[in-house]
Amino acid sequence: MEVKILYSRDADYHARLKTLRKFSAEISKRWKIKVRFIDASRLSGDRLEEFKSAIRSIPPQVRGKIVSSRNYRLPLSNGRNLNIANTPIALVYNGGRYPLDVYPHLMGTFYMDVEGFMARLLEEGPSGYFIVRGLIEDPLKKILADAPHILEEGLTYLGCEVKTPAGNIDLILRDRNGKLLIVEVETSASDFAVSQVCRLASGYSKVSGQPPNSMRKAVVCVNHEGPLLNTCMGAGVELYRVRCERIA
Repeated sequence: MEVKILYSRDADYHARLKTLRKFSAEISKRWKIKVRFIDASRLSGDRLEEFKSAIRSIPPQVRGKIVSSRNYRLPLSNGRNLNIANTPIALVYNGGRYPLDVYPHLMGTFYMDVEGFMARLLEEGPSGYFIVRGLIEDPLKKILADAPHILEEGLTYLGCEVKTPAGNIDLILRDRNGKLLIVEVETSASDFAVSQVCRLASGYSKVSGQPPNSMRKAVVCVNHEGPLLNTCMGAGVELYRVRCERIA
């Protein structure tokens, strides 16, 4: 696995680059991942076009939206050029010529910047990144954010990647009775997901002032391992398994 971070030395985000270089050193030490910083403002026009084409080559269901809007700084500017004047850009490779993923990106209502990606990579490592971020979980978060009613009628979307002292909450929804639903999304869920969503709900209660009994907790997964059903029932955590239904 290799990460290339494009930036401009003339841009006004020096503090962000300092943070990214710190992440890079820790990632390289812990996971032996190569992280290259490339001053794209000094590249030739042909090389810049190659990077733009590489970003466009990533499937939309993986990269999401890549052209900046008023509210989000994304890899390409409104003029369809590399947006290095406003944000660093991280490209993720896995031995091939073309990247598998790009940050920042926006998938539906789910936005992740370069720092968020690097923090997650440091925590999960390369195998965890491909499985957990896995080109599965983020699209699933997008689907749930855009259509929360597939879990339960009356649910509405409130936010995603919400920061708490215990970590980031994947999704926060609200049910028709006004209760919050704290959601942990996992490709393959284990007992850890149950303890994680409980910690996140407790952390959110502390920072928001919401009483713990005003919140529901849920794990949404494609597969699950071990005695997860019993663990969820014992912890008061709802468990949802995603399935596709053939209709034609």
